[in-house]
Amino acid sequence: MHDNIKVYLISERGHSMTNRDLMAAIFKSLADSNRLKIVEYLTTTCRSVSELAREADMSQPLTSHHLKTLRSVGIVRMEGRAAFRYY
Repeated sequence: MHDNIKVYLISERGHSMTNRDLMAAIFKSLADSNRLKIVEYLTTTCRSVSELAREADMSQPLTSHHLKTLRSVGIVRMEGRAAFRYY
């Protein structure tokens, strides 16, 4: 007999999410073509926000917004190097 185990993720805002909620959030974040473009660019190497913005042909604030969404569900992670942020 197996116990029902629920896995919770604490989001960046401090709210807990069940597996189902997390899966829904991941799929929702990937439903945007710009975010998919960013994920595609990040499959080969880490890039700064400005590099991603240039490659994806988006403004830097819009790119940062999309990265924040992807980061909130654990698809990308940020790494600080000096004054730059790499994903």
